[in-house]
Amino acid sequence: MYLVSAPIVLGTILSIGSAASYDLTNDCALTLSGSVGTVLDGTLIGDWDAETNPEGTQTRPGVWGGSGNNPIPLSMTVTLELAGSSVPVGPLDLEIDAALNLATITNLSWNVLSETVMPANVTVTVLYDTFRSITPTSLYPGGAPIDLPLGEGSVTSCLLTQSVQAIGTATPIDDEPDSHTIMVAVGAMLDMIIQSDAMGELPLQIPIVLLIEGVHHAGTLEDTLSMTATAMVDEAGDLPGEPLPSIPWELPTVLPPGDFAGVLIDLTPSTAAITLSLDADLNAISEHGQQNEPGDVNGDGLVNTDDLLAVLAAFGPCDGCPEDFNGDG
Repeated sequence: MYLVSAPIVLGTILSIGSAASYDLTNDCALTLSGSVGTVLDGTLIGDWDAETNPEGTQTRPGVWGGSGNNPIPLSMTVTLELAGSSVPVGPLDLEIDAALNLATITNLSWNVLSETVMPANVTVTVLYDTFRSITPTSLYPGGAPIDLPLGEGSVTSCLLTQSVQAIGTATPIDDEPDSHTIMVAVGAMLDMIIQSDAMGELPLQIPIVLLIEGVHHAGTLEDTLSMTATAMVDEAGDLPGEPLPSIPWELPTVLPPGDFAGVLIDLTPSTAAITLSLDADLNAISEHGQQNEPGDVNGDGLVNTDDLLAVLAAFGPCDGCPEDFNGDG
């Protein structure tokens, strides 16, 4: 390796940071709480069918008159209250640039629940025009919202996936070599599936910003990352107008009470209001593999002063030496 290459080689050594994949450990803890309110507009209609269900329910608008089976305009608000804890699993990639004091996070992909099922209380508020049902016979006075507590559902799936590369700060810690405090805001998508007996599966996709703060330490055998991850969501807005599959529902009779009318509900989500809080205490480890990072001359999994000294000691011609990064001999 020729002396004329020294400025380039030295610049390369000083600017290269450690980049590695980290896996969450089994002592992590995450809590998720909040509410999701979704407004859906559509119709309900009796499940009567002349051929397949001639004994089914028919619905007719108003108090008197009409015939046949008619759709009734309907607005429904589904409110999900959730709160629970879990041990998340999954990887993220972290790169520390010690020269520029930067921390870069990519490929964060966590299964928030792992094997946990998180409870979610489900309440439905229904608003409809006055109608009546035939078989069973009942009158449903309309114009006022009716709350129908549907008991407990569950969050059966919750995945947190990074959306874009995230760059934050890496500040050296005094008197702790190869250690940095990091702070990175990670844009991510939270994909949830909430299951209830009354409403079936309700998929939700929530964009969040995950603030990660912690301490990174580069060791001889492994690098460690101890961190907190927090996110707050308080948003409301319109939803894409994609209709849901028809939902069969046993609707309690009103006047007189005590029976159930079989109806089919067709709904399209229109708006949503989401309040969500995520808090986690996490640890992650990157074990050093056989393949060295660029600039890791001695193969200890670190790019540091030892590697720089090795390069300085190897100035001059060499044949296949590890200090010859560009392979020019």
